Amino acid sequence: MTLIGLQQQITAQTRIPREVHFGVIGGANLSQYSFLPPVSQKMAHGYTGGVAIRYIEETLFGLQAELLLTQRGYKDYYENYPDLKFSRSLTYVEMPVMAHVYFKMGSHNEIAFDAGPKIGWYLSDKIDSNLPADFGEEGSEYNIKVTAHHTLPVSRKFDYGIQAGLGYEFKFGPKVSLQLQGRYYYGLANIWPDTKADEFEQSSNQSIQIVASLWWHYTIRGKKVKREQMKENE
Repeated sequence: MTLIGLQQQITAQTRIPREVHFGVIGGANLSQYSFLPPVSQKMAHGYTGGVAIRYIEETLFGLQAELLLTQRGYKDYYENYPDLKFSRSLTYVEMPVMAHVYFKMGSHNEIAFDAGPKIGWYLSDKIDSNLPADFGEEGSEYNIKVTAHHTLPVSRKFDYGIQAGLGYEFKFGPKVSLQLQGRYYYGLANIWPDTKADEFEQSSNQSIQIVASLWWHYTIRGKKVKREQMKENE
């Protein structure tokens, strides 16, 4: 007896490895604040460092979360008064949560793009200044009008924004890798009240980070994937 058009469903099962990576991160933080009214600035130098976890669920995609201690800030630039200085360093504890998209470049190398939201909480600040006592006051010899950012305390301690980074990762073996990455952070929160009646309508942070991270890789289990194959018998 011949059956024409009989279809049989054959189910095959494969496994996509699921991995968890644990890492330590450290590097330099270059930052400034967007003030309105504007303030002439140079990039302020700080640091960032902490721990991270990365979960790889699918080929080429994962999620990455970090817990960091970061020093950011602003540094005034006085073109006409090169001997004067003012800088303010602000320390935050930060937690970015980012999508991690990576592309393999051979068996040991990867290029990765990370992007996602970051939140932070202000801890403390430190001022480094040699400004004279009458700096910015009416009748002073120094023609600087905007100086409120020198003395205003940080009243909005919660910070949030968007972070993105591009990096290169080299694997030393199946369990350890080293990543070098450049990042940019665009802050959406102001550190001071921002109505037209306040000193500043905008006081948000932008940062560039150059970081290195060391990762340890662990495979936790494989994900079962069902594939259906149709076969025709005559």
